[in-house]
Amino acid sequence: MIMNKHINLIKRSFQPILILLHITGLESLPHEVFSKNSFLNFVLKCLQYLFSILECVAVASQLIASALLLNNKVHWVLFILVLLEIIANLQTRKSRKQIHLILMTLQKCTQKLQCFQDGRKFRTSIFAYFAVMFGLNISYIMSYFYSSEGIVFKTSMKNSQFASQEVKQFFIFVPEILSVAFPALTALVFISLTGYYGFVCFYAKFLFNRIEEKIKNLSKDCSCMPIIDTYVELTTLLKSLDDYLSFSAFVIVVSSLAGLFYVNFGINFLYVGDVIHFLSAEIWFSTLVCMIILSASAVNSASLAAKEAIYSLPGKIPRYYYELDVIIRSDCMRDVSLNLWKIYKIDRSLLLSALGTLITYGMLLVTMGSTIKSKPPQAE
Repeated sequence: MIMNKHINLIKRSFQPILILLHITGLESLPHEVFSKNSFLNFVLKCLQYLFSILECVAVASQLIASALLLNNKVHWVLFILVLLEIIANLQTRKSRKQIHLILMTLQKCTQKLQCFQDGRKFRTSIFAYFAVMFGLNISYIMSYFYSSEGIVFKTSMKNSQFASQEVKQFFIFVPEILSVAFPALTALVFISLTGYYGFVCFYAKFLFNRIEEKIKNLSKDCSCMPIIDTYVELTTLLKSLDDYLSFSAFVIVVSSLAGLFYVNFGINFLYVGDVIHFLSAEIWFSTLVCMIILSASAVNSASLAAKEAIYSLPGKIPRYYYELDVIIRSDCMRDVSLNLWKIYKIDRSLLLSALGTLITYGMLLVTMGSTIKSKPPQAE
Protein backbone atom coordinates (compact mmCIF):
# COMPACT_ATOMS: atom_id res chain seq x y z
CA MET A 1 0.00 0.00 0.00
CA ILE A 2 2.82 2.41 0.88
CA MET A 3 4.62 1.62 -2.39
CA ASN A 4 1.46 2.19 -4.43
CA LYS A 5 0.92 5.44 -2.60
CA HIS A 6 4.41 6.61 -3.57
CA ILE A 7 3.94 5.56 -7.19
CA ASN A 8 0.61 7.40 -7.38
CA LEU A 9 2.36 10.45 -5.93
CA ILE A 10 4.88 10.35 -8.79
CA LYS A 11 2.05 10.01 -11.29
CA ARG A 12 0.18 12.92 -9.75
CA SER A 13 3.32 15.06 -9.95
CA PHE A 14 2.84 15.36 -13.71
CA GLN A 15 -0.93 15.90 -13.44
CA PRO A 16 -0.85 19.68 -14.22
CA ILE A 17 1.24 19.01 -17.33
CA LEU A 18 -1.07 16.19 -18.45
CA ILE A 19 -4.12 18.44 -18.05
CA LEU A 20 -2.53 21.19 -20.14
CA LEU A 21 -1.43 18.68 -22.78
CA HIS A 22 -4.99 17.34 -22.85
CA ILE A 23 -6.38 20.84 -23.43
CA THR A 24 -4.00 21.32 -26.37
CA GLY A 25 -5.40 18.18 -28.01
CA LEU A 26 -3.08 15.37 -26.91
CA GLU A 27 -5.78 13.37 -25.05
CA SER A 28 -3.19 12.73 -22.33
CA LEU A 29 -5.61 12.02 -19.46
CA PRO A 30 -6.80 8.43 -18.91
CA HIS A 31 -10.40 7.59 -19.82
CA GLU A 32 -11.09 6.47 -16.23
CA VAL A 33 -11.05 10.15 -15.21
CA PHE A 34 -13.95 10.96 -17.55
CA SER A 35 -16.01 7.90 -16.73
CA LYS A 36 -16.07 8.93 -13.07
CA ASN A 37 -16.75 12.63 -13.64
CA SER A 38 -18.93 13.66 -16.60
CA PHE A 39 -18.78 17.36 -15.62
CA LEU A 40 -14.97 17.30 -15.84
CA ASN A 41 -15.25 15.67 -19.26
CA PHE A 42 -17.58 18.47 -20.42
CA VAL A 43 -15.25 21.20 -19.11
CA LEU A 44 -12.16 19.70 -20.76
CA LYS A 45 -14.00 19.26 -24.06
CA CYS A 46 -15.02 22.92 -23.98
CA LEU A 47 -11.43 23.94 -23.28
CA GLN A 48 -10.22 21.83 -26.20
CA TYR A 49 -12.69 23.55 -28.53
CA LEU A 50 -11.60 26.95 -27.20
CA PHE A 51 -7.96 26.03 -27.86
CA SER A 52 -8.81 25.10 -31.46
CA ILE A 53 -10.56 28.46 -31.88
CA LEU A 54 -7.52 30.18 -30.36
CA GLU A 55 -5.25 28.51 -32.94
CA CYS A 56 -7.41 29.72 -35.82
CA VAL A 57 -7.70 33.26 -34.40
CA ALA A 58 -3.92 33.52 -33.83
CA VAL A 59 -3.08 32.35 -37.36
CA ALA A 60 -5.72 34.55 -39.02
CA SER A 61 -4.79 37.65 -36.98
CA GLN A 62 -1.09 37.24 -37.65
CA LEU A 63 -1.72 36.70 -41.36
CA ILE A 64 -3.83 39.89 -41.53
CA ALA A 65 -1.17 41.87 -39.67
CA SER A 66 1.55 40.55 -41.97
CA ALA A 67 -0.50 41.44 -45.07
CA LEU A 68 -1.23 44.98 -43.87
CA LEU A 69 2.40 45.53 -42.87
CA LEU A 70 4.21 44.02 -45.85
CA ASN A 71 7.27 46.22 -45.28
CA ASN A 72 7.71 44.90 -41.74
CA LYS A 73 9.46 41.53 -41.96
CA VAL A 74 9.10 40.92 -38.22
CA HIS A 75 5.41 40.04 -38.60
CA TRP A 76 6.16 37.50 -41.34
CA VAL A 77 8.71 35.89 -39.03
CA LEU A 78 6.05 35.79 -36.31
CA PHE A 79 3.63 34.18 -38.75
CA ILE A 80 6.19 31.45 -39.51
CA LEU A 81 6.73 30.92 -35.76
CA VAL A 82 2.96 30.55 -35.20
CA LEU A 83 2.85 27.89 -37.90
CA LEU A 84 5.84 26.10 -36.34
CA GLU A 85 4.09 26.07 -32.95
CA ILE A 86 0.97 24.52 -34.44
CA ILE A 87 3.01 21.98 -36.46
CA ALA A 88 4.95 21.00 -33.33
CA ASN A 89 1.70 20.54 -31.43
CA LEU A 90 0.17 18.45 -34.22
CA GLN A 91 3.33 16.35 -34.50
CA THR A 92 3.28 15.73 -30.74
CA ARG A 93 -0.34 14.54 -30.93
CA LYS A 94 0.89 11.52 -32.90
CA SER A 95 2.92 10.48 -29.86
CA ARG A 96 0.08 10.74 -27.34
CA LYS A 97 0.50 7.04 -26.39
CA GLN A 98 4.18 7.61 -25.69
CA ILE A 99 3.32 10.37 -23.21
CA HIS A 100 1.79 7.73 -20.91
CA LEU A 101 4.33 5.01 -21.68
CA ILE A 102 7.22 7.28 -20.68
CA LEU A 103 5.57 8.10 -17.34
CA MET A 104 4.82 4.41 -16.74
CA THR A 105 8.48 3.62 -17.39
CA LEU A 106 9.50 6.24 -14.84
CA GLN A 107 7.15 4.62 -12.32
CA LYS A 108 8.57 1.14 -12.96
CA CYS A 109 12.16 2.34 -12.64
CA THR A 110 11.33 4.23 -9.45
CA GLN A 111 9.78 1.09 -7.99
CA LYS A 112 12.77 -1.09 -8.94
CA LEU A 113 15.30 1.35 -7.50
CA GLN A 114 13.07 2.08 -4.48
CA CYS A 115 13.65 5.85 -4.54
CA PHE A 116 10.39 7.62 -3.73
CA GLN A 117 11.59 10.53 -1.61
CA ASP A 118 11.77 13.08 -4.42
CA GLY A 119 8.17 12.69 -5.60
CA ARG A 120 6.91 15.61 -3.54
CA LYS A 121 9.84 17.82 -4.59
CA PHE A 122 9.05 17.24 -8.25
CA ARG A 123 5.39 18.01 -7.69
CA THR A 124 6.26 21.28 -5.96
CA SER A 125 8.73 22.17 -8.72
CA ILE A 126 6.14 21.57 -11.44
CA PHE A 127 3.53 23.75 -9.70
CA ALA A 128 6.13 26.49 -9.18
CA TYR A 129 7.14 26.26 -12.86
CA PHE A 130 3.51 26.63 -13.96
CA ALA A 131 2.89 29.58 -11.63
CA VAL A 132 6.00 31.46 -12.76
CA MET A 133 5.52 30.85 -16.49
CA PHE A 134 1.83 31.77 -16.57
CA GLY A 135 2.57 34.81 -14.38
CA LEU A 136 5.24 35.95 -16.82
CA ASN A 137 2.90 35.41 -19.76
CA ILE A 138 0.11 37.45 -18.17
CA SER A 139 2.59 40.19 -17.29
CA TYR A 140 3.86 40.18 -20.88
CA ILE A 141 0.34 40.54 -22.31
CA MET A 142 -0.73 43.27 -19.88
CA SER A 143 2.45 45.33 -20.30
CA TYR A 144 2.20 45.10 -24.10
CA PHE A 145 -0.82 47.42 -24.15
CA TYR A 146 1.22 50.13 -22.37
CA SER A 147 4.50 49.58 -24.22
CA SER A 148 5.91 51.53 -27.14
CA GLU A 149 5.85 48.33 -29.20
CA GLY A 150 2.07 48.03 -28.83
CA ILE A 151 1.49 51.72 -29.59
CA VAL A 152 3.70 51.60 -32.71
CA PHE A 153 1.95 48.42 -33.88
CA LYS A 154 -1.52 50.02 -33.60
CA THR A 155 -0.35 53.18 -35.37
CA SER A 156 1.27 51.18 -38.17
CA MET A 157 -1.93 49.18 -38.71
CA LYS A 158 -4.00 52.38 -38.92
CA ASN A 159 -1.58 54.03 -41.36
CA SER A 160 -1.04 50.98 -43.55
CA GLN A 161 -0.64 51.76 -47.26
CA PHE A 162 -1.60 48.27 -48.39
CA ALA A 163 -5.34 48.55 -47.71
CA SER A 164 -8.03 51.17 -48.15
CA GLN A 165 -9.60 52.96 -45.21
CA GLU A 166 -12.83 50.97 -45.66
CA VAL A 167 -10.94 47.65 -45.48
CA LYS A 168 -8.91 48.69 -42.44
CA GLN A 169 -12.11 49.39 -40.51
CA PHE A 170 -12.88 45.68 -40.53
CA PHE A 171 -9.51 44.93 -38.90
CA ILE A 172 -9.51 47.70 -36.30
CA PHE A 173 -9.37 45.22 -33.40
CA VAL A 174 -6.69 42.96 -34.92
CA PRO A 175 -3.83 44.47 -32.82
CA GLU A 176 -5.71 43.84 -29.56
CA ILE A 177 -6.78 40.32 -30.60
CA LEU A 178 -3.30 39.39 -31.80
CA SER A 179 -1.57 40.75 -28.69
CA VAL A 180 -3.64 38.30 -26.60
CA ALA A 181 -4.09 35.33 -28.95
CA PHE A 182 -0.45 34.85 -29.96
CA PRO A 183 1.08 34.89 -26.41
CA ALA A 184 -1.78 32.76 -25.07
CA LEU A 185 -1.28 30.12 -27.79
CA THR A 186 2.47 30.13 -27.19
CA ALA A 187 1.95 29.73 -23.44
CA LEU A 188 -0.43 26.78 -23.74
CA VAL A 189 1.75 24.91 -26.25
CA PHE A 190 5.22 25.72 -24.96
CA ILE A 191 4.59 25.55 -21.20
CA SER A 192 3.07 22.07 -21.48
CA LEU A 193 5.66 20.64 -23.90
CA THR A 194 8.64 22.25 -22.18
CA GLY A 195 7.39 21.20 -18.76
CA TYR A 196 6.85 17.60 -19.79
CA TYR A 197 10.18 17.35 -21.65
CA GLY A 198 12.18 19.11 -18.94
CA PHE A 199 10.79 17.37 -15.87
CA VAL A 200 10.93 13.91 -17.48
CA CYS A 201 14.61 14.61 -18.22
CA PHE A 202 15.27 15.78 -14.65
CA TYR A 203 13.51 12.73 -13.22
CA ALA A 204 15.42 10.37 -15.54
CA LYS A 205 18.66 12.09 -14.47
CA PHE A 206 17.74 11.44 -10.84
CA LEU A 207 17.20 7.74 -11.62
CA PHE A 208 20.47 7.46 -13.58
CA ASN A 209 22.30 8.99 -10.62
CA ARG A 210 20.60 6.47 -8.36
CA ILE A 211 21.86 3.62 -10.57
CA GLU A 212 25.40 4.99 -10.34
CA GLU A 213 25.17 5.22 -6.53
CA LYS A 214 23.80 1.68 -6.18
CA ILE A 215 26.61 0.25 -8.32
CA LYS A 216 29.26 2.08 -6.27
CA ASN A 217 27.82 0.65 -3.04
CA LEU A 218 27.12 -2.81 -4.50
CA SER A 219 28.47 -5.78 -2.58
CA LYS A 220 29.74 -8.95 -4.22
CA ASP A 221 26.76 -11.05 -3.10
CA CYS A 222 23.99 -8.67 -4.23
CA SER A 223 22.01 -9.21 -7.41
CA CYS A 224 22.67 -6.58 -10.07
CA MET A 225 20.05 -7.68 -12.61
CA PRO A 226 17.39 -5.18 -11.39
CA ILE A 227 19.94 -2.41 -11.86
CA ILE A 228 20.77 -3.54 -15.41
CA ASP A 229 17.06 -3.92 -16.27
CA THR A 230 16.36 -0.43 -14.96
CA TYR A 231 19.22 1.03 -16.99
CA VAL A 232 17.92 -0.64 -20.17
CA GLU A 233 14.41 0.69 -19.54
CA LEU A 234 15.72 4.21 -18.96
CA THR A 235 17.74 4.18 -22.18
CA THR A 236 14.60 3.01 -24.01
CA LEU A 237 12.76 5.92 -22.39
CA LEU A 238 15.38 8.38 -23.67
CA LYS A 239 15.13 6.87 -27.14
CA SER A 240 11.33 7.34 -27.13
CA LEU A 241 11.64 10.90 -25.82
CA ASP A 242 14.12 11.73 -28.57
CA ASP A 243 12.08 10.05 -31.31
CA TYR A 244 8.80 11.74 -30.49
CA LEU A 245 9.72 15.12 -28.98
CA SER A 246 13.03 16.14 -30.58
CA PHE A 247 11.25 18.26 -33.21
CA SER A 248 9.13 19.97 -30.55
CA ALA A 249 12.30 20.70 -28.55
CA PHE A 250 13.89 22.14 -31.69
CA VAL A 251 10.91 24.43 -32.36
CA ILE A 252 10.85 25.65 -28.74
CA VAL A 253 14.58 26.45 -28.72
CA VAL A 254 14.52 28.20 -32.13
CA SER A 255 11.39 30.21 -31.28
CA SER A 256 12.78 31.23 -27.89
CA LEU A 257 16.14 32.27 -29.34
CA ALA A 258 14.32 34.32 -31.98
CA GLY A 259 12.29 35.92 -29.19
CA LEU A 260 15.43 36.70 -27.18
CA PHE A 261 17.05 38.24 -30.26
CA TYR A 262 14.08 40.53 -30.86
CA VAL A 263 13.68 41.44 -27.19
CA ASN A 264 17.32 42.41 -26.72
CA PHE A 265 17.83 44.23 -30.02
CA GLY A 266 14.36 45.32 -31.15
CA ILE A 267 12.61 46.92 -28.17
CA ASN A 268 12.91 50.66 -27.56
CA PHE A 269 12.55 51.86 -23.97
CA LEU A 270 10.22 54.87 -24.15
CA TYR A 271 7.56 54.07 -21.52
CA VAL A 272 7.38 52.38 -18.12
CA GLY A 273 5.50 49.49 -19.71
CA ASP A 274 8.55 48.77 -21.89
CA VAL A 275 10.64 47.79 -18.85
CA ILE A 276 8.03 45.31 -17.55
CA HIS A 277 7.45 44.07 -21.09
CA PHE A 278 11.19 43.56 -21.62
CA LEU A 279 11.79 41.79 -18.30
CA SER A 280 8.79 39.47 -18.71
CA ALA A 281 9.83 38.47 -22.22
CA GLU A 282 13.51 38.11 -21.28
CA ILE A 283 12.81 35.77 -18.35
CA TRP A 284 10.10 33.88 -20.30
CA PHE A 285 12.27 33.05 -23.34
CA SER A 286 15.39 32.39 -21.23
CA THR A 287 13.46 29.93 -19.05
CA LEU A 288 12.21 28.01 -22.09
CA VAL A 289 15.70 27.73 -23.59
CA CYS A 290 17.32 26.73 -20.29
CA MET A 291 14.56 24.25 -19.48
CA ILE A 292 15.18 22.32 -22.71
CA ILE A 293 18.97 22.57 -22.97
CA LEU A 294 19.92 22.19 -19.30
CA SER A 295 17.53 19.30 -18.59
CA ALA A 296 18.50 17.38 -21.74
CA SER A 297 22.23 17.95 -21.24
CA ALA A 298 21.92 16.87 -17.60
CA VAL A 299 20.23 13.57 -18.47
CA ASN A 300 22.72 12.97 -21.30
CA SER A 301 25.63 13.36 -18.86
CA ALA A 302 23.93 11.22 -16.22
CA SER A 303 23.24 8.52 -18.82
CA LEU A 304 26.93 8.35 -19.79
CA ALA A 305 27.99 8.19 -16.13
CA ALA A 306 25.50 5.38 -15.45
CA LYS A 307 26.74 3.53 -18.56
CA GLU A 308 30.33 3.64 -17.30
CA ALA A 309 29.13 2.33 -13.94
CA ILE A 310 27.27 -0.51 -15.70
CA TYR A 311 30.47 -1.43 -17.56
CA SER A 312 32.26 -1.79 -14.21
CA LEU A 313 29.82 -4.44 -12.92
CA PRO A 314 31.75 -7.53 -14.17
CA GLY A 315 34.83 -6.35 -12.27
CA LYS A 316 32.81 -5.74 -9.09
CA ILE A 317 31.26 -9.23 -9.21
CA PRO A 318 34.02 -11.53 -10.57
CA ARG A 319 31.95 -14.59 -9.73
CA TYR A 320 29.58 -13.83 -12.63
CA TYR A 321 32.10 -11.97 -14.80
CA TYR A 322 31.40 -13.72 -18.10
CA GLU A 323 27.60 -13.83 -17.65
CA LEU A 324 27.47 -10.13 -16.86
CA ASP A 325 29.83 -9.29 -19.72
CA VAL A 326 27.53 -11.08 -22.19
CA ILE A 327 24.41 -9.34 -20.83
CA ILE A 328 26.04 -5.89 -20.88
CA ARG A 329 27.40 -6.35 -24.40
CA SER A 330 24.00 -7.44 -25.71
CA ASP A 331 21.74 -4.94 -23.90
CA CYS A 332 23.78 -1.90 -22.77
CA MET A 333 26.12 -1.08 -25.64
CA ARG A 334 24.00 1.37 -27.63
CA ASP A 335 24.60 5.09 -27.27
CA VAL A 336 21.42 7.04 -26.58
CA SER A 337 21.26 10.82 -26.22
CA LEU A 338 18.74 13.60 -26.66
CA ASN A 339 19.07 15.78 -29.77
CA LEU A 340 17.44 18.79 -31.37
CA TRP A 341 15.48 17.30 -34.29
CA LYS A 342 18.19 14.62 -34.79
CA ILE A 343 20.58 17.40 -35.86
CA TYR A 344 22.59 18.42 -32.81
CA LYS A 345 23.31 16.53 -29.60
CA ILE A 346 22.20 18.63 -26.64
CA ASP A 347 24.95 19.56 -24.18
CA ARG A 348 25.73 22.58 -22.04
CA SER A 349 28.03 24.05 -24.68
CA LEU A 350 24.96 24.50 -26.90
CA LEU A 351 23.69 27.17 -24.49
CA LEU A 352 26.94 29.13 -24.77
CA SER A 353 26.97 28.70 -28.56
CA ALA A 354 23.40 30.02 -28.81
CA LEU A 355 24.16 33.04 -26.63
CA GLY A 356 27.32 33.74 -28.63
CA THR A 357 25.35 33.61 -31.88
CA LEU A 358 22.73 36.01 -30.50
CA ILE A 359 25.38 38.50 -29.40
CA THR A 360 27.28 38.24 -32.70
CA TYR A 361 24.24 38.83 -34.91
CA GLY A 362 22.96 41.49 -32.53
CA MET A 363 26.19 43.44 -32.74
CA LEU A 364 26.17 43.04 -36.52
CA LEU A 365 22.60 44.37 -36.68
CA VAL A 366 23.46 47.34 -34.45
CA THR A 367 26.55 48.11 -36.55
CA MET A 368 24.60 47.96 -39.81
CA GLY A 369 21.87 50.19 -38.37
CA SER A 370 24.42 52.76 -37.21
CA THR A 371 26.10 52.70 -40.63
CA ILE A 372 22.83 53.29 -42.46
CA LYS A 373 21.85 56.16 -40.15
CA SER A 374 25.25 57.85 -40.46
CA LYS A 375 25.35 57.59 -44.28
CA PRO A 376 24.86 61.10 -45.78
CA PRO A 377 21.85 61.62 -48.07
CA GLN A 378 22.65 61.54 -51.76
CA ALA A 379 22.15 64.71 -53.78
CA GLU A 380 19.42 64.52 -56.36
